[in-house]
Amino acid sequence: MRQRLSVGRFGLSLVIIAGLPFGACSSGSTAGQNNPVGGSGTAGTGTGTAGSTGAAGANATAGSSGSNSGGSAMVTAGTAGTAGTGTAGSSTAGMAGVAGSSGGAGAGGVSGSGGVTGGGGAMPSDGCNMTTTTALGTYVKVPITVTGVDAAKGVRDYYVWLPTDYDSKKAYPVVFIGPGCGSDGMHGIQIQKASGNNAIVIGLDPSTAVDPEHRQCFDSQTFPDPETPYFEQTLKEVESKFCVDKSKLFIEGFSSGSWLANLIGCTDAGTIRAQGNASGCLQGIPAGTCTKPVAYFEAHNDPDPNNSYQCGTQNRDEKIKRNGCTTQTMPFTPWGSPCRPARPSTACNTWAASLAIRSSSAPPKT
Repeated sequence: MRQRLSVGRFGLSLVIIAGLPFGACSSGSTAGQNNPVGGSGTAGTGTGTAGSTGAAGANATAGSSGSNSGGSAMVTAGTAGTAGTGTAGSSTAGMAGVAGSSGGAGAGGVSGSGGVTGGGGAMPSDGCNMTTTTALGTYVKVPITVTGVDAAKGVRDYYVWLPTDYDSKKAYPVVFIGPGCGSDGMHGIQIQKASGNNAIVIGLDPSTAVDPEHRQCFDSQTFPDPETPYFEQTLKEVESKFCVDKSKLFIEGFSSGSWLANLIGCTDAGTIRAQGNASGCLQGIPAGTCTKPVAYFEAHNDPDPNNSYQCGTQNRDEKIKRNGCTTQTMPFTPWGSPCRPARPSTACNTWAASLAIRSSSAPPKT
């Protein structure tokens, strides 16, 4: 189971020749007829090149003096050449560039919702940040209709125990408990006395409707069984309503509830992290069905009138093989154990004895 330009100006220059030179006159002793006036000099020409100031036309060369024979002569200087003209080159200034408009301010981001707390590697469920009206610190009965099974076996219940300081922003480990025959989900092993407010506890309910012998027990004797859908659909509902750390799911049981823990530890080993058993058998599961490893602990009565000690050793051997362990006992100090070097006890010394099988992956803290 389970990421953003000079205004030019133009000018016009005109160069004008203002002084005009004339030749001097002289007289002979005998007046003679005036010689013809020397012809006018050719006007200087010159047109300024467009774009620059026009250069003035060159001055005309004065006419040569007339002959003195036969009378006085008067020479008229050639007229000054017309000043050259030229249109000043115009310069059009480039248009000023249009300033770019300011970029609009970015819209403020939407605030994220409060984060969910939890241990390292926590996997918060969909129920985190959801409010609940479920009473705290007590078992609350919840009806559920299980699908995928006979209608008569689908009417079930489970019990929810929430920490007294339950916080919907904190992802909690979840422990499922299975009671023995004749009991209900409120009266299994009271794990909350050990876990305190650090875990959500879900009590699973045995039913006379599912047990082949119509006892108030879990049915782990038939295959396919009605208990696996019951567990998986209960888990889905719990994860949708409450803030669960999906990486820390556990199941434990006593007697018939231990049968259930063995069953779920097989069919949903990829979902639950560990199972704990007190005197129960592995029933009704075809060989080769259980393939995924699961952390495991079991204690078994000897004798037990309803669950033979041999059932316990069979459970142990199956877990040794599935988890890749050996048959050698490997004593260790369990997490949260009251054991102290100066205070040895039988419980401490036998914690890792033959039925306390440690898997190749160390059991995690809750």
